[in-house]
Amino acid sequence: MKRVALITGGKKDTFRDIEKCDFIIACDRGYEYCLSSNIKPDLVIGDFDSYFGEIKEDIEVIRLPVIKDDTDTMHAYRKILEMNFSEVYLYCALGGRFDHSYANLQCAIYGAKHGIDTLFISDNDHIKVTNRNETILGRKEGYLFSLFAADRIEDLSILGAKYEVHNITLENDFPLGQSNEWLDDQVTIKKGEGVLIIVESKCS
Repeated sequence: MKRVALITGGKKDTFRDIEKCDFIIACDRGYEYCLSSNIKPDLVIGDFDSYFGEIKEDIEVIRLPVIKDDTDTMHAYRKILEMNFSEVYLYCALGGRFDHSYANLQCAIYGAKHGIDTLFISDNDHIKVTNRNETILGRKEGYLFSLFAADRIEDLSILGAKYEVHNITLENDFPLGQSNEWLDDQVTIKKGEGVLIIVESKCS
């Protein structure tokens, strides 16, 4: 699997597992986070309305206009599609402004519809956005998991969980998949068409 790290400008968070990525893209303020964490991105993308410093000369830069339809992160996803990556590790994409967090989720849904899985990397929450027909979740002690539909998902089954279901329909306007638990060491999720949002959250 060809994996890319995408560092956005939300609340600074962990950079866990970034060494597993083949390529690193920073969006705008994400480059500032790279500098403070001694991470060198391969590419920096942005309109630079939130980072105003210098960028090292040996790093490729794509400068975007401030007035545009795509957010910096959306432009990065289009670039990622061109580069044929299959998975995005998305960093610093949560915990800041809600509109930015939601827009980042929409970018991940766009990616899933075009064959790219996204994993939001955070200290407290693990969010996977995928269009794959089967996903395995290994048990995480101290966590619950929830499933949400980006649109409409047919034939959803959850096996190995406290709340096991078979061939149900999950809609995006009702939180039917909220707060489930592992019974076995792993949970198997099977589904038909539709983008699935899997949220694993630490129990409070």
